[in-house]
Parts: sequence; structure tokens; C-alpha cells
Amino acid sequence: MTEVVAPPAYVLAEVRRVRGIVFDCDGVLFDSRDVNRAYYNFILERLGLPPMSPEAEEYAYMHTVDAALAYLVPAHLLPQAKALQGHMTYGDFLDRMIPAPGVHDVLEALHGWGLRLAVNTNRKNSMEMVLERFGMAHLFAPVMTAAKVTRPKPDPEGLYRILAYWDMAPEQVAYVGDSEVDAATAAAAGVPLWAYRNPELPAKLHVDSFADLRHWFAYVLGGAPGASR
Repeated sequence: MTEVVAPPAYVLAEVRRVRGIVFDCDGVLFDSRDVNRAYYNFILERLGLPPMSPEAEEYAYMHTVDAALAYLVPAHLLPQAKALQGHMTYGDFLDRMIPAPGVHDVLEALHGWGLRLAVNTNRKNSMEMVLERFGMAHLFAPVMTAAKVTRPKPDPEGLYRILAYWDMAPEQVAYVGDSEVDAATAAAAGVPLWAYRNPELPAKLHVDSFADLRHWFAYVLGGAPGASR
């Protein structure tokens, strides 16, 4: 029988307080840089504009589609860009999205251990489609998007709505994000940040993989020795 290695004490202290986990989508649940690049470059090409620079890709990756288009497209071409977008189907690009390694099995395990799971993203209308396509829709409630709030991230409105839905205090929740926008969102809501694959972000915990989450919560909730909360 393989011995279960105990996580460090500071990790256990964090994990034991958590009753719900909120995930960002892009860069956490999925590597969606390729789909974002294809989506926005398709619009730019139709407008006769050059493809995105690395800096523009980074901006578009972290912001809402409306903010990204305003950043990428000259003001006089914005009506055309939005008209193009209105005739595009995001589903045509979905196969370019890459789920994080092990994400589905780990989310199923977390859900099975009784943790509440939610999404807080600056995606607008595509999030539910993405979750359905990859068989994750049943795992998350609520799913907060830029289309469902008055003020998207980094405003804390989405996190506040999740806390209210769950009837939980900020200290009972962790927010798993990978960007400065996520860090600012978590800080504004008073929800501790668990930084995903970004050691530069100030965070309560740094998560290198979804296997980390499985290990930590398996030790506390999954029947491993010393597993009591």
C-alpha cells in the first residue's frame, strides 16, 4: 500500500477552511490561448488588420470580448467588428481549447467530496457552451460570466454573487486564478487567492497542477490518515 504523504502544515490549514472553490476559466480550467488567438485574428483578418501582437494576445486573454475588441480594433471599425462577431459561432473554435491535465477527474473528486464549485470568468456568452462541450456543466453552480454582471472582473461583483448563492463567508472559499486580474478580483472580495501556475502572484497557496488539488483534498477529505478537518 502506497503511503500518503502529508501536505505541508500551511497547506493543510488552508484546505481545511475551504467549503467552496471558485475557478477562473482561461488559463486555469482550460488552455484557451489558441482559441482566443484564432477567434480574434479571424475578425482582424476580415477587417484587413494585422494579427494580434503578443501584448495584444495577453490583453485579450484576460479581458471581456467587448474590452478586447475595443483594444484591438480602431474605433471607426468597431461597428464592423461587432457585426462580424454577431455572425460568428464560438462553437466553431471550441476544439482548439485544451482542458488542463487531469481537470475533469479532479473536479469530479472535489464535487464528490462535497465541495461547492463555481466559475467566475470574463467570458461573455460562451462559458456554458464550453462546459457542456467538455462534460463539466453539472459540476459548477453558479457560473458567473461578464454577461451576468454589471461590472466584470476585476470588480468583485461576480465573487459576491457566488458567496451569496452559497451563503458562505469569504474565508470559507478559495479563488483559483492565474492572472493579475484574478488577484485583484479576489483581493477586492476578500477571498483568498490560490494562484494557478503563476508563482509571481501574491497568494495564500500556489497550485502547480490539478493533481495538487487532488492530493491536498484527498488527504483532508478522502479518508487518508490524519484526514479530519
